[in-house]
Amino acid sequence: MLSRYLHNLFALPVLLVVCSGCGQGAALNRVLQSAGSNRVELVSVLDHYRSVDPNPDKLRAAEFLIENMPAHYSYAGKEVYQYYDYAAQILADTTLTPEQQRDSLLDITDLNYRDLPNHTIPDAQIIKANFLIDNIDKSYTQWTTCPWASQVTFDEYLEWMLPYKAVELQELDHWRDTLLAHFGQGLKNPIKNDVEYNTTMGVADMIRNDAYNGLHRYGLYTRAGLPLLSAYLLAHQTYGNIPDYALTAVLALRSAGIPAVLDETPVGSRGTAATRWFVIISDRGEQLTSEWDLSTMIGGGFFPYERGPKVYRHTYAINKVRLEYRRKAIYQYPFELGRKDVTSQYFLTSNISIPIDRAERKQLKDKYVYIASAVRDDSNPWQIVDFGRIKNGKACFNNMGREVLYTVMGYDGNALIQITDPFILHKDERIEYVNADTVSSPSLDKWKNNAL
Repeated sequence: MLSRYLHNLFALPVLLVVCSGCGQGAALNRVLQSAGSNRVELVSVLDHYRSVDPNPDKLRAAEFLIENMPAHYSYAGKEVYQYYDYAAQILADTTLTPEQQRDSLLDITDLNYRDLPNHTIPDAQIIKANFLIDNIDKSYTQWTTCPWASQVTFDEYLEWMLPYKAVELQELDHWRDTLLAHFGQGLKNPIKNDVEYNTTMGVADMIRNDAYNGLHRYGLYTRAGLPLLSAYLLAHQTYGNIPDYALTAVLALRSAGIPAVLDETPVGSRGTAATRWFVIISDRGEQLTSEWDLSTMIGGGFFPYERGPKVYRHTYAINKVRLEYRRKAIYQYPFELGRKDVTSQYFLTSNISIPIDRAERKQLKDKYVYIASAVRDDSNPWQIVDFGRIKNGKACFNNMGREVLYTVMGYDGNALIQITDPFILHKDERIEYVNADTVSSPSLDKWKNNAL
C-alpha cells in the first residue's frame, strides 16, 4: 500500500526538543532524548515496525507521531483518574438530575481539583509502546481496508485518522474501541443499497444515528467543572457544551475509520453556537463541515451569514511558524502548536499591513505584534487571534477575516499595549479606522464577535 499513502503548556520542553529546520532524523532524536526514562517505550515502537512488523507506512506513521509529540501533553499524576472515577459514579447515579450531576462535578472540582490543569506532562514522557502500536495498527487497518476511507491519501491519513488524541489533556485510553462499541451498532447490520452502502457519508450517517440515540445529553452550554476527556465519560455525560460534543463526534467518527478533524474559532461566533465543529473527507475527497456536533447535518453548508477573524484546525503536526514564534518571541501568548490556519476555507480573507507610528514602534521590546478582534465584553473587549511581524514600519498579518473590528497590540517590556486605533476590515478590503473611545458603542456591535 505504498502508493496510498498547559504545571502549564509553556512548561513543556518544546523548544529544547524540536527546532525548525532540523532534519527528520534530528527531530526524532531530540524527542527521544527529551523522553527521559520513557525513551525505551518510543524506541520499542520504532523497532516494532522495523523488525516485528516491517511495514514502511506504519514506521513512517510512528515517526510522525513521535516527531510531533512535543506539541502534546496530558495531565500529570493520578489525580485526574480520581476525578474521572468520581464523575463516572455521578453520571451513573440515575437519582440525580443532569443539573445535579453537573453541580456535583463543579463542587468537587472547586474543592479538590481546581489546580489540576496547571500540572501537565509531555506525552513523550508517559506514553506507552503498546498504546501507540495499538493505535497505529487499528487506524492503519481501517485506512487500508475500509471502503469509506479509500479516498484518503497517506498524508491525510496522518492527520485525519492516525492521531491517538484529538485535543490536549485527552486521556490516553483506548477510545477507538470504547466509542466504536458505543456508537457503531449500525455498522454491524448496514443497510445494503447501491447508493449509501460502504460510502463515507453512509457510514457517517450510521454513526450520527447511533449517537443521536446513544447520547443522553440534557442540553448545551451547561458543562461545569473539569472537562470529561475520557472516552467512557464523553459517551455518558448528560450535559456539555459545543466543544465537548464536537470532540465526541470526531473521536466517534475516527473510531469507525472515517477521516475527521476539529475546526474552531478563537472567539465566539456572532449569531450561532459555532465555536468548534467537525469536518470529514467525503467520498469525493471534499472537506465537508458540520454545524457543530453529531446531531447536525454534515455538508449542509457552514453558516452562510457567519463572519469571524480566524478559523484554526486542530492538527497533530507542529505548526513550524508557531514553533519559531515560541523560540524567538520575548513575550509569549499561549498559542497552541498544533493549529493550522484554515480561515480562507470559511471566510473572505485579506493580508493586511497596518502602519505603526514611529513613536509607538520605539516603545516596543519585541519584533512580534498581535492582532486582536473586538468582542462583546465590556470588561475585556479585545481577544488576540493571531500574531505578525513589523516590516517597513507596518504590522503585517495574513489571512484575516473581513467584516471584523480589529486593533493591533505590541509588547512594551511590561505588557501588551494597543499601538493602533481600532479599524474595521470591510468586505471590499477597505480599512476604516474608528475612534478608540467609541469601541463600546452599540453602533459597532455588528463588527464584533461574542466573547467565549
